[in-house]
Amino acid sequence: MTYDLEKLIQEEFLAENIQNIAVCANLPYYITSPMIMRLLEENSEKNLNLASITVMVQKEAAQRICAPVGSRASGAVTVAVAYYGKAVKLFDVSRGSFLPSPNVDSSVMQIVVYPENMREQVQDERLFFRMVKAGFSQRRKQLAGVLCNAFAIPKSEILEIFAKAEIAPSVRIEALTMPELIRLSNAFSQSRSIHIF
Repeated sequence: MTYDLEKLIQEEFLAENIQNIAVCANLPYYITSPMIMRLLEENSEKNLNLASITVMVQKEAAQRICAPVGSRASGAVTVAVAYYGKAVKLFDVSRGSFLPSPNVDSSVMQIVVYPENMREQVQDERLFFRMVKAGFSQRRKQLAGVLCNAFAIPKSEILEIFAKAEIAPSVRIEALTMPELIRLSNAFSQSRSIHIF
């Protein structure tokens, strides 16, 4: 989590003009999401030339990460990964495949990294992720109320933002597809009352 990925890739791959780098690992399960997000974020910010990330993770983590955005199984990490690439579960690995046998089943999943991510569609990336994080922190509540509190702006303005995005204020965030989340985020970014520091 602290290693200089840019330096590693420059020395081991880019110096030899190797493009489309694949990451393959059996991740420590307790840092699955942070490690995947670090790879995706740094690839986007520093152009690390990652083409895919194939990892073995806890089965439940793979189900969450690979769930369709807009399904009940989705979460904030689902949206974050989908922002950068396409995640698919390849196959399951039973706990009986290991000695000693762990207490959980595993899955091998792959993220094919988009050559160009959603960044071009999103007007304010930090606001997008703040909105997603706030929404999923209270995923069973109506999204308009959650965001009204998270952004500390009047409910009347929240309702205007939802109307502009053509999304019902009573919706829960888990029901929104990626295009709808982007549309709502962009409507938020045009509000004069919202400032992201």
